[in-house]
Amino acid sequence: MNRAWQKFVETYLSIDRRVLGAFRIAYGLVLLYDLARRAAVLELMYSNDGVLSNHYVMFRPQADYQLSLLDNFSTPNEVRLAFALIALVYVLYTLGLFTRLTKLLALVCLASLDARNLFVEDGGVSTLILLGVWTLFLPVGEYLSLDSLRVEAGLRRLRERLVWRRAASTPAVSFAVLALTLQLCAIYWLNAAHKTGATWEHGEAVHYVLWQRRVVTELGYWLAWHEPSWLSPVATYGALVIEWLLPLLALYPFGVWPRVAAFAAALALHGGIALVLTLGPFSYAMLVLVMLRVPWPAFQALGQLWPLRSRRRWQLWRARFTRWLRHAGPSWARLRRAPPLRPRWRYVPEALVALFAYAAIADMGAGNRAFPLRLARPPWVRAINGYPRFLQRWNMFAPDAPTDDGAGVIDATTQSGRHIDPFTGEAPNFDVLERGPLAHGSIPADYLFHIHFEHNQVYRQELTRYLREWHAHEGRGAADRIVRFELWWLTKPSPPPGQLESGPTQRELIFRGP
Repeated sequence: MNRAWQKFVETYLSIDRRVLGAFRIAYGLVLLYDLARRAAVLELMYSNDGVLSNHYVMFRPQADYQLSLLDNFSTPNEVRLAFALIALVYVLYTLGLFTRLTKLLALVCLASLDARNLFVEDGGVSTLILLGVWTLFLPVGEYLSLDSLRVEAGLRRLRERLVWRRAASTPAVSFAVLALTLQLCAIYWLNAAHKTGATWEHGEAVHYVLWQRRVVTELGYWLAWHEPSWLSPVATYGALVIEWLLPLLALYPFGVWPRVAAFAAALALHGGIALVLTLGPFSYAMLVLVMLRVPWPAFQALGQLWPLRSRRRWQLWRARFTRWLRHAGPSWARLRRAPPLRPRWRYVPEALVALFAYAAIADMGAGNRAFPLRLARPPWVRAINGYPRFLQRWNMFAPDAPTDDGAGVIDATTQSGRHIDPFTGEAPNFDVLERGPLAHGSIPADYLFHIHFEHNQVYRQELTRYLREWHAHEGRGAADRIVRFELWWLTKPSPPPGQLESGPTQRELIFRGP
């Protein structure tokens, strides 16, 4: 029994501290990418000059238990300051400086960004939040970090006061490691289990996804017009196979090759998705999650294959980098350290992991029809899920891929009689579904997608306010003041496989003003 438990601990509760260091760097870079894409629409989506002011969100929250630190920043310059502070936190976390503090601050910043405007929430951000929560309880800053180098530099001065507890080569042991593995399995399993529609059964899902102008990239748009007949069946069934197979590879208890194979499969799946679709940070967040199951020797093997051998200077750089990769971990950690907390407190992190695990399982049961377990969700559980946006809803392009395309277009008339779409700064384009990716980008497209639903009707008055004040925010004269506008939702059936043309674009007037 002891041997079986030891094997379980080694397989599912332990993780190499060097892998955690590599994870922290990759995760921090994804956080910075997410912040950069939000900064491109900072005024429109996060300031009071945009489509949703902070005081209106506090008056009419978009969800129960919604809270954001960004609600305290109103003007565009204030929001820019907030974004700069968040960027500083992300950079410090990525570099591994003051990591025990910055990993908590990074999670708070990410949850605040998400909760400030839920119209732009997506599965990628949810995955990043889940990663941030589970890794709160793991030592992500003990390797490949400035913290390790900073402490190592002062080793002689600190040796008399600090006695370090674990070796860098000793794996970290926590139920949070098991939670991360089960989280990976749940995401892939639920996404696969929900794909029961005809488009997935007949191998047509990828074909129809490529005709979604709201999320397609330039490459995806080109591929939709030049798609070979074999592409959609191969990619559709391949995606299903990978989603069903990845949980098995992640849980396989013998050897390291299944974990490496899992990452290779995830790289093929999410690399392909990132090339043809703009789904926020989803693909990158999933790769970072799967990376946690990759053993450290695989990273070392990759470093040995580094292809920079052509010039002497690159050889020197590679040698220094490889040496740092091998030894940047805290040599101070090879010493022994007395536990900094009293023994009765050492179980608190594991208790918190169990608490979040219960909240995660309860939310899975509430938001996923394929999940068989239903747990009680009292208010305190819903608060744990709600305030940090710790959500578990996994049904992307399920049960069917959409067989029609949609986009929002604003037709605003200025004082001078000119027609303009304020989101693009150009004339309203009612042929947008006949062309390539949307001109105003994926985040405004997501906002228009959500605002056209009736249950979000209460937030349309904020869009009306933004349009009335648009000329002042853009520094335009009175001639460009918007005197009336119409929000249209355009739909167009996607062409069936093997065809490039379908029915005409249909227009639906959502609302007009003032």
